[in-house]
Amino acid sequence: MAEAGGAAAAAGAAAAGASSWTSSLGTRLEVARKGLGRGLAWAGGAAVVSSLAVVAARFQATRADRQLPSEFVLELPLDRLHVVDAVDPSPWALLRGDTRQVELPKVVAALKRAAGDSRCRGLVTYVGARENLGGLATVQELRDAISDFRLNLAAAAANRASSGSGGAGASRSPGLPSAPAAVAFAASFGEAGGSGMVPYLLASACDRVYLQPSGLLGLVGLESRAFFARPLLDRLRAEPYVFAREEFKSAANTFRESGFTGPQRENLQTLLGDLADQMMATMAAARGVDGAAVREAVEAAPLLPAAALRRGLLDGTKYKDEVQSLYVISDKALAEEKARQGAKHKRRQDDTRMARVPIDKYIQVTELQQAAAARGPSGWLAGTPFEGLTLMLRGKLQETADEASRPGGVGSLEQRVARKGQPKVAVVTAAGTIVQGPVPPTGPGANQPVIDATKLSGHLNALLEDPDVRAVVVRVNSPGGSALASDTIYHEMQRLRAAGKPVVVSMGDVAASGGYYMAAAADAVVAQPGTVTGSIGVVAGKINVGRSLEEVGLRSEAVTVGRNADLLSPFTGLGPGQAAQVEALVDHVYDDFLDKVAKSRGRPVSEVRELAKGRVYSGRQAHQVGLVDELGGLEAAVSRAKALAKLPEDVAVVEHPPRRMPLLLQLLKRSGMMNGAAGGAGASALDSLGEVGAAVTVAAVAAGLPVAGGGGMAAAAAAAATASGLGAAGRGAAEVGAALSLLGGEPQLYSVDAALLVAQV
Repeated sequence: MAEAGGAAAAAGAAAAGASSWTSSLGTRLEVARKGLGRGLAWAGGAAVVSSLAVVAARFQATRADRQLPSEFVLELPLDRLHVVDAVDPSPWALLRGDTRQVELPKVVAALKRAAGDSRCRGLVTYVGARENLGGLATVQELRDAISDFRLNLAAAAANRASSGSGGAGASRSPGLPSAPAAVAFAASFGEAGGSGMVPYLLASACDRVYLQPSGLLGLVGLESRAFFARPLLDRLRAEPYVFAREEFKSAANTFRESGFTGPQRENLQTLLGDLADQMMATMAAARGVDGAAVREAVEAAPLLPAAALRRGLLDGTKYKDEVQSLYVISDKALAEEKARQGAKHKRRQDDTRMARVPIDKYIQVTELQQAAAARGPSGWLAGTPFEGLTLMLRGKLQETADEASRPGGVGSLEQRVARKGQPKVAVVTAAGTIVQGPVPPTGPGANQPVIDATKLSGHLNALLEDPDVRAVVVRVNSPGGSALASDTIYHEMQRLRAAGKPVVVSMGDVAASGGYYMAAAADAVVAQPGTVTGSIGVVAGKINVGRSLEEVGLRSEAVTVGRNADLLSPFTGLGPGQAAQVEALVDHVYDDFLDKVAKSRGRPVSEVRELAKGRVYSGRQAHQVGLVDELGGLEAAVSRAKALAKLPEDVAVVEHPPRRMPLLLQLLKRSGMMNGAAGGAGASALDSLGEVGAAVTVAAVAAGLPVAGGGGMAAAAAAAATASGLGAAGRGAAEVGAALSLLGGEPQLYSVDAALLVAQV
């Protein structure tokens, strides 16, 4: 009985416990349900608020161009803006103070839009430091865009005048002379007698060129200076083992020679002469003077303003405000300005200058408005939690775009996309030294522009898988790099072609060695006459610093398994058998390079070998010998890709992947903070790093410190020296350091001469 009672009691207790647990679970579930409900309510509210904010922002975007006055002069402030192929969205741009980058394709597209904008009355280009302009090919592309602007502005004004809607001069005050379509101004073309060849070349694209009265016209010619580390290596008792194919592959000379070899000097003299001829012929044609007169001016330069005026190279001397005064505001526009600004209107009575709009603001405003127009009111919720609802209500699962609102030229818009299911051409930018990757986002050398083959291959593969992409344009701006990485990219470009998607390479300022290896994978190659290209060759080797370390009391020994375990060691030399193995490896890479170029060009390997040998060409020379198919810029390459893919001219063109600048950098750009002390401090810090690092790097590499592998100290010093605008010696030492960092034994497709030439011309 007692046992039965105990069992019953136990069962009752268990039942009570189960009931209590069930009750507790129910309570917890109820609490969870209420918490989930509140969380979903908050999330829903946040979604509604954020969606309303997006709608409001997109509605404002449709009215963005109302920020622009009814008549204005477009300004191209190249004394402030730094022209690049693609903006640097990394935090390193903040450290360098380089938050004033503007993309070349966007500038070209903006000039095209402005020429047809009835409010635009002209263009004023402020020419500043040579470093802001990029290389010669960039300047040639800008010149073409300015020349087109002049022609299109005149044509648009004539059309408006004939239709009775008024032309460029219709709104000016009576009796005032007609202002030119485009004017260039510089405080000096080459300060303190420095070379102003490239800045003046750009300015000569305008109708008139003005110089500050105290300035100089520094048409002093061109110089390309090479640097040789052999004397330093000898002093440190370091032994270079460098192998090159062939005699014009001058990267090897940097370490093997104490000065120019005959072939290197011949190549540079021919190349520099061709670039100078291009520039002087263009200047003469633009200014309407004889070519011999320009050559005489170059021999006599630097020229004072009076001498330049007598030679017909200037239209006068003016200060910046006097150039701006060439464009006079109309009474109607002045009245509108007063009405719009109200009590905030502070224009002086004697200030008759027309309103001015910098091109970076014009790009921002017009692209924002065009993106909003392309999206349409029904697309204002696109990208929000309510996008599916809008798609359902519209009865289709694709984005739409207003065909009439598509912009001309190549340049990204806010969330610039083509219609899903419709064909498009993708533009991929590849700029910097070619490395295998993946490159970490931080660490030594992370601020150096590189072409990460792993990342770029992923982008190209994504385009291969995208059925809407019918053609690809790869913009190459590189002096070369790793042979392995170059071949990785080559393969991905070949896969695109095998899938029936034409690939066109657009060469920027430089596309040499590994840069040309990439181009060999394309259906067509387009370059500017001033592009530096070619350098079809290979370099490989190492520097033995074992004796250098012994000189300072540091000795090393190693235990090895395998005859060639120390083949790439920087602490040993190369035996005859090992040297023969490296020679065979270099021959293999070189023969493969020649074979790829021969197939690309449809020519025998023997012919290609005669054009190769490491020789560097200008774009014009490369076109003459058949290494380039067409002379032109990015837009010419895009047109070529459309034709190869049999696409209409108005097909959408998109950048891939879309570039997004971090919010902090956007805010700093708009605030102008980085133009003052903060930006100067960042640049100053890099000045010091560049000067010290550039010199230390060479000694560090010679002493056997690890600088290879993803950039390292040499890459950082090179990038710092370049960014901080060091003199020729600093840049040269940095370039030697960067080249040294490439000597890790692996064959390299890199052109030191091409890299230096782009920076020096």
